[in-house]
Amino acid sequence: MLLPVMPQETSIPCACFFQNVGQWRLNMGIRLSLAGTVLASLVCLGICILPMPGVAKVTGQCAQCHTMHNSQGGDPMAVDIAGNPQSTPNETLLRYGCVACHTGTNDGTNNIPYVNSTTAPTYGTDGTTGNTLAGGNFYWVAAAGGASDAMGHNVASDSLATQDATLGNTPPGGTGPLASQLTCAGTTGCHGDRSQDSDFGAMSGTHHADDTIIDGTSVARSYRFLNGVLGLEDPDWEYLPTATAHNQYRGFDRTSDTELAAGSISNLCAQCHNDFHNGSGNVGGTAPAANPFSSPWVRHPTDFDMGNTAAGSEYRNYGGAGVNAYVVSAPVASVDVSTVLSTVTFNDDTIVTCISCHRAHGTPYPDLLRWDYSLISAGGGGSGGCFECHTTKN
Repeated sequence: MLLPVMPQETSIPCACFFQNVGQWRLNMGIRLSLAGTVLASLVCLGICILPMPGVAKVTGQCAQCHTMHNSQGGDPMAVDIAGNPQSTPNETLLRYGCVACHTGTNDGTNNIPYVNSTTAPTYGTDGTTGNTLAGGNFYWVAAAGGASDAMGHNVASDSLATQDATLGNTPPGGTGPLASQLTCAGTTGCHGDRSQDSDFGAMSGTHHADDTIIDGTSVARSYRFLNGVLGLEDPDWEYLPTATAHNQYRGFDRTSDTELAAGSISNLCAQCHNDFHNGSGNVGGTAPAANPFSSPWVRHPTDFDMGNTAAGSEYRNYGGAGVNAYVVSAPVASVDVSTVLSTVTFNDDTIVTCISCHRAHGTPYPDLLRWDYSLISAGGGGSGGCFECHTTKN
């Protein structure tokens, strides 16, 4: 990161608010970097440099997000997903819960990543051509979209969705039920400090913290506030992503079933869906003892680099034979996440992850898949989906 010679500040206009609740919601998900301020003066023939710490945080009127007593003029200040006033105050004096703040319609100019909508988002065949962001959308698992359990994570936050009617609170591939229904953050959530039992406590202070460096040492300095996860964040959350503009996910090239792949996006998924990722006998199956983490698989591999396959294998045609462009509809991870990769070399940069096939929040397809699995047919001449990696099976 290059620092400017003169003091410079980047701020968020106070008008960047959520349209469905009156255009007055402050961007709580924005990630902008403020360069450090340098004051220089000549004192006694020397130069005295006083560095100011760099910060990356929300700016604007505090009242756009916070309320002191949840009351103004006799009316509640807290609002729900639909923008209706709610008499029950929120923790940390917030006017909005996680989902209420992140409900809206993405148009490429919004400074809040909207992960829930009250009307159907545009998705397309694989979620890369509409107004759905990288994580997908909760719309299809929420009441507004038909409350289809298989289409998204059943998040209880802001009363978004009810418990899964079939699975209850036991994640697929999990060893047992969660203590309570899934939330956005906290003990039974994905984001924030998971030692805290509420969304608000888990995310407290995070939107005001310095996140200019993503090194996993704190919630604020973790990829998308997923504590301990590394990655390079696309500034518009993959609104209409391309091979040169996308998230760069952190992966780990595992060689055994029991490697946990710390810092990878799949490691986070495995904390609930652990049988699908790690544990002796859960992945490697009947592979030779000398190379246990290889084909034949008993479950689809995760944190496995396609560069481990033979030079002439079909997997080496990912992104097109001889081209090997990064495919945003079937993203792969890399060990190095310092830059966005537009092409891959099959050297620790074609690592299959959980989100190569799935999206985190929800999609219009069962199992939160990026594409319609029922339309993937071997030998039918199709393209996309599974065939982005399994390039000769179409």
